[in-house]
Amino acid sequence: MTVSSPIFSESKIVLGVLILAALGLSACGTGSNTPAFNYTPGSATALPAGPTDDPNAVVARVNGAPITMDTFQKELARFEAGRAALGMTIADENAYKQQILNTLIDDELLRQKAAAENITVTDQEVDTVINDMITETGQDYFNSWLQSNYYTLEEFREVIRMQLLVNKLREPIIANVPQSTEQVHARHILVNSEAQAQEVLARLNNGEDFGVLAKEYSVDVTTRDNNGDLGWFPRGGLLVPEVEESAFSLQPGQTSGIVTSAWGYHIIQTLEFDPNRAIDEETRQRLINRVMDDWRKSLRDGANIEQLIILSS
Repeated sequence: MTVSSPIFSESKIVLGVLILAALGLSACGTGSNTPAFNYTPGSATALPAGPTDDPNAVVARVNGAPITMDTFQKELARFEAGRAALGMTIADENAYKQQILNTLIDDELLRQKAAAENITVTDQEVDTVINDMITETGQDYFNSWLQSNYYTLEEFREVIRMQLLVNKLREPIIANVPQSTEQVHARHILVNSEAQAQEVLARLNNGEDFGVLAKEYSVDVTTRDNNGDLGWFPRGGLLVPEVEESAFSLQPGQTSGIVTSAWGYHIIQTLEFDPNRAIDEETRQRLINRVMDDWRKSLRDGANIEQLIILSS
């Protein structure tokens, strides 16, 4: 019931992450394993067709700043390159394209936010990242990668500049994510039906062992073999808020009734509390990702965003 989503900032992994940018479209793809950084890209394919052949046509405006068809088609082609490399299938092509356009819109909002806060990235900072990449991969590989992913050197420099801007923007935001906080240690049993949950609850009330029943009944494969143990987590640390809320509301040793979520039917048992426990790195990264997602969404509040094309497969 835990996930992590790394935010790249190290120059040695930027190139690999960019070519696999389709992984960021979690709602569109089914793949989850990142291939090795040094795989050799295939030959370039034709740019995908768009609603118009005019590369200068404006597909969206963000507070008046245009996003052109050329920019959109190139970004779509890069995502297609990553998708092909992963063997990913897309259930909804329209949603896939919309999410790519949304990414371009969000990038423009970030540029505008950085400008409003007088945050800049120097050419020297960009040069340092790119030179590190070339040192690691070799000039020939770097040039081949640019060509296969529809980048000129200047376009790729702007990608790096954008990532460095994001890193600077995020520093004060993630600084507010604590290193330690109140946490609870709990376990749960997850089943698919209310009838099963009632059966488990009745057996618990008759004195049967929670861990034994978790192994017998729980459909949460990540916890059932460990007696349903969810480990320690802070508020906001679980993917299932209903389970989290229940765990924090119980006293150590108490067991909940049936708690319903989108995942199914849970029975939760709180084991212990700690008022100020260090947050493990995986959980803190998840909290950071949530804070950053909320912050990115907040940039859209009050923004004047015009989408000027209707996307089709």
